[in-house]
Amino acid sequence: MSLKDSLQQKLETQTDAWRKQVDKLKQDAETRKAEAKDEQAEAEIQKQFSEKIQDLENNIDSAVSKLAEIRESGEDKLSGIKDQIDSWLSDNDDSSRRQG
Repeated sequence: MSLKDSLQQKLETQTDAWRKQVDKLKQDAETRKAEAKDEQAEAEIQKQFSEKIQDLENNIDSAVSKLAEIRESGEDKLSGIKDQIDSWLSDNDDSSRRQG
């Protein structure tokens, strides 16, 4: 597998995982809101989940942009892009562990 294919697969896999997380968070938010005792509790739940969902959606948007960059890049630029992606994914993984 070429470096380009490997990078694309890595980002596509991560993007799919983030999309599944978004779906799960939306389901969890709806469940928790349904169980909320009052509007204030419901609003707090909405706020909490909205921030997490927005962060994940921002990551998805960034990954889609990076995928386009990979598709358009020659082999000479892929090594630098790989380093950027590895660092970015590592930072996002560390961040999601702290939030979770």
